[in-house]
Amino acid sequence: MTERLLVCGIGSGMDHSLAELRSGGRELVVVTDTPTGRAQAAADVLLVCDPTDGTAVLAELSAAGVDRLDGVFSLGADNPPVISVLADRFGCPGLPLETALNCTLKDRRLAILREAGLDLPRFATAESVEEALRAVAEVGLPAVIKPSDQTGSLGVIKVDSPGAVRERAAEALRLSPVGRIVVEEFLEGTEHTLAAFMVDGELHRFGFADREYGRKEEFAPYFFEGGDTLPSRLTEERIEEITDTVRRGARALRLDPAVINTDILRTRDGRVVLLEITCRLTGARIATEVMRLATGVNPLPNLVRLALGRPLDLSELRPTRDGAAVQRFLPADGGVVEWVGNPRDAARRVGVHDVFWGIELTPGTVVPPYRGGSDVLAGVIAYADEPAEAEAIAERALRALPLRFKSSAR
Repeated sequence: MTERLLVCGIGSGMDHSLAELRSGGRELVVVTDTPTGRAQAAADVLLVCDPTDGTAVLAELSAAGVDRLDGVFSLGADNPPVISVLADRFGCPGLPLETALNCTLKDRRLAILREAGLDLPRFATAESVEEALRAVAEVGLPAVIKPSDQTGSLGVIKVDSPGAVRERAAEALRLSPVGRIVVEEFLEGTEHTLAAFMVDGELHRFGFADREYGRKEEFAPYFFEGGDTLPSRLTEERIEEITDTVRRGARALRLDPAVINTDILRTRDGRVVLLEITCRLTGARIATEVMRLATGVNPLPNLVRLALGRPLDLSELRPTRDGAAVQRFLPADGGVVEWVGNPRDAARRVGVHDVFWGIELTPGTVVPPYRGGSDVLAGVIAYADEPAEAEAIAERALRALPLRFKSSAR
C-alpha cells in the first residue's frame, strides 16, 4: 500500500523543501493557509485551511476523502497540538496532546522546566492588565511580555517603565486567544538555535547556530532578529553545555521521540537559559537550508522516519561539510513601494543561495511600521568558507535588492 504523509502547516519559506518529501512510493497530502506554487506542485492532495485549527483540518480531510494517514508532521509550522490530535485520530506515531500543549503554551512550559530545576528567567503569568501590573512588580523591570499561546515573536514586547505596562499588557492580551500572558525578566547575552532529534532519551544534535541580534532593540518595544549564523562563535565546550541544558529540558517535557527546536540564551555571566523548546522542525528555512549549507546534514529523511515510527539513521546526522552559512533579514518598517523587481536579480552572485521577499510587494504597497518578528521585508541566505565572508555576501545582496520606496526616509 502507498504510504500517505500529511504535512500540516508550512512555516515561512519552508515550501522550498516540499519537493524533497515526494517519493515514487509515497502520497503527499499538504494542509496550508498559503497555497504557493511550490505547494501545489508538490502535493498529491492540497487542502487550504488554517493548520492551527484541528477541527477545520479534520473537516477538510474528511471532505477530501482522506481516511488514512501513515505519518503526520508540520514543516516548521508551530502547531504541535494539532499534529498530536491528527496523529491520535489516524493512529500515527506522535506525542500525546498533553505533551504538545506543555511545550507550546509558554506558562505551562516554564512551570515544568522550573520544577525540573532548569535555569529560567524570573516569570509570572497574568490574565488581565491588573494582574500584569502585579506580575511586573514581582518580576521587576525591565521585563518582557509575551502572549502565552502565540508564536513567531508575535506580541513579544519589552517594558522598561511602570507607565508602559498597561498599554503593553493590553496589547499582548489582545493577541492571546486564551487571554493569558507571561511576564519574564529581561536578560541579556547571546542567543542560539539548537536543532535535534530526541529518541530513547538521547539527544541527537544536527544543527547549532548563533542568532543575529545586532539590531534587537532598534524598533523598541518590539524585538528584531536579523537571522542566523553557522558555525557558532561559541567554543565546543560551551556548545556542549547548552546541549546538556536542552537535553534536560526535553526530558522534563517528555519530548521523546521528537524533533526539537530551541531558543537558548547564554547570559554575560555564563548562565544557560532555555527560552523556548518545542517539538517541531526549526523553521524559516534554518534547519532545512541554512544549517544544511554549512554542515551538509539534511534532516528531512529522518523527519519522515520519525513520523512513520521508524528508527533514525544517525549516520545522516553527521556533518559532511565544514563551511559557513548565514541568513539575514531586513525589517519591514513603513513606506510606500514605488518600484519592485525580481529579488532573484540580486541572487546572481557567488555565494548567494537565495534572495526573497518576506511580504508580497507591488507598486503602491503600503508597508506598515515594524511590529514584531514576522514583519520581514526581505531576506537572503548566503554561504562561504568563513562566517565573515558569508555575512559580507549577504549584506551586498540585500543592498542590491531591486526595490524603491516613495518615502524620502528610504
